[in-house]
Amino acid sequence: MSTDNGRARIRKAAAGLFGERGFHDVTVREIAEIAEVSPALVIKLFGSKAELYTVANTVTVPLADLDLPRESLGRAMVQQILNRREDDVIDPWQTLVPRIRQSPTPKITQQELREKYLNGVARIIGDTTEDRRHASAVACQLLGLAEGLRVLGYFPSEEFDPDEVVEQYAYTVQIHIDRAATAG
Repeated sequence: MSTDNGRARIRKAAAGLFGERGFHDVTVREIAEIAEVSPALVIKLFGSKAELYTVANTVTVPLADLDLPRESLGRAMVQQILNRREDDVIDPWQTLVPRIRQSPTPKITQQELREKYLNGVARIIGDTTEDRRHASAVACQLLGLAEGLRVLGYFPSEEFDPDEVVEQYAYTVQIHIDRAATAG
């Protein structure tokens, strides 16, 4: 096995585990086991679990695939979050809070994730305001929806029609997207 191949497998394993469980609840041994390498190689290549965390922290804004007309963005963003819940797929929005709380450097992680997600949302919705107020509002709504669905179990699919949830929630998200178009 080449060093590059081992490094890539370790990063992939670490990104998955850190994304699911955060920094504190993952061990180097678990990462090594999934990557099919020795724990010693993990430390040799990355120095420490904390250094690996910063390198493997690859969750990106899940909006890049939304090449849609502006008037469809709110619906698509909300639909993505509901689809992830229905498909039982980890939602990057829902992993943000645990990742910050469990980071070895919570303040730095919070600032990095805030900027990454805020810049991504601002780019998608065209928010050119200096303080990115419309992107902030959209990001808060998406984060709240993801957390509410997964953590608190709001809008359980057995009781609520997903299309109605999308319609209701997308309306408020779209308001801020539309405001971004007229600001600036």
